[in-house]
Amino acid sequence: MSLKPSVLQYAAAGAQLLPPLAALAARRVTRPARRWIVIWCLALTVESGLAWVLSVQGVNNLWVSYTFLPLTTGLALWALSHWHTRSTLRSALRASIPIVVLVSVALTLTVENPRTFSLVTAPFHGLVLLLAALGTFIHLSLRADRPLLGYDWFWVTGGLIISAGTTAAMQPLGWYFLAEREELVRAVWTVSAAAGILAFIAIAWGLLCPELPTSSGGSSSPPSSLSSSSRAGW
Repeated sequence: MSLKPSVLQYAAAGAQLLPPLAALAARRVTRPARRWIVIWCLALTVESGLAWVLSVQGVNNLWVSYTFLPLTTGLALWALSHWHTRSTLRSALRASIPIVVLVSVALTLTVENPRTFSLVTAPFHGLVLLLAALGTFIHLSLRADRPLLGYDWFWVTGGLIISAGTTAAMQPLGWYFLAEREELVRAVWTVSAAAGILAFIAIAWGLLCPELPTSSGGSSSPPSSLSSSSRAGW
């Protein structure tokens, strides 16, 4: 089955640049967490660009996702670690990165067919990032001393939760329907693209929040007022 990307999928790929552009426009990338989120978005943009080049040439490009997943998940986990004020939590997130990479490589080589949607590897990455983002959100929410909407991490972790949850759910569905149900594959891509756009708008909004130091020396702080995968599967 060969499917051309839709307009919505192109928009989802372009949405990955919204956080870097927002950070650049607001000049608010001095905190490590924000810088690594921007780097993560740029890596996703490179992935989407490579997938697009292969797509217009009529070449199967689903292997691109398998190649970039260890990198992009590692970057996201590293970024999340900078929002934690406890050294043990930071270290736990960072120590998980090489483990995630090794498991990803093992699953790709032993279980997956890189020429089709992912049944195990992408959901594994999605679940890891979903749990990390959700855990970061809960940890920071319990320590918040003002409305959550003013925190940059509220929007960034929210966007990551949407993106990771979509990856975990949609890739196996794409794999299941790929052989016979073209209309359902298109539906999976549409949902994934729409969720990706929403995720990166949220992350971009978070990077527009003012940067203020926390009392515990963390990487971000709430302002007094407000001033984000996509995984299109091309």
